[in-house]
Amino acid sequence: MLIVDSREKWTQAGNADRHLKAYFDRHGIEYRVQALDVGDYMLEGGSISVDRKQNLDELAKNLTNREDHARFMREVRRAYAARITLIVLIEHRGIKGTEDVLRWRSKHSPVTGAALVREMFRIRMAYGVKFLFCDKLSTGKTIMEILKGEYHEDQHGN
Repeated sequence: MLIVDSREKWTQAGNADRHLKAYFDRHGIEYRVQALDVGDYMLEGGSISVDRKQNLDELAKNLTNREDHARFMREVRRAYAARITLIVLIEHRGIKGTEDVLRWRSKHSPVTGAALVREMFRIRMAYGVKFLFCDKLSTGKTIMEILKGEYHEDQHGN
């Protein structure tokens, strides 16, 4: 059983991110919506959690904005303390790995790709958090591959 965090936008009223619900429904993936302490997606009884970000700007806000950074780091530390592997999955067309992030420039903030990569590396080294990338059209599939242990970075360009 897939557990989906109740704060994920598609679980609430509105059409935001309905591609995820459509994927799960189309593939007969049973899910339950409830509050998760860590991430946005977990398999019941699992030890891996996927925290989905809509794009690099959302990640940049989480890693560089003081208030968002504090909240994000509390979640990272909860995962680490609970021995949950936290995977941050960023939906961003054209971004396949950190080399692409290095060249990225935000249209909404002064954060550079290089600054983002440095912070991602720091969090990975300190807490074991992995940062993976996908196109919006493959998010549902990628989430399920990660949670089932079927995701292979070399096949996805990360």
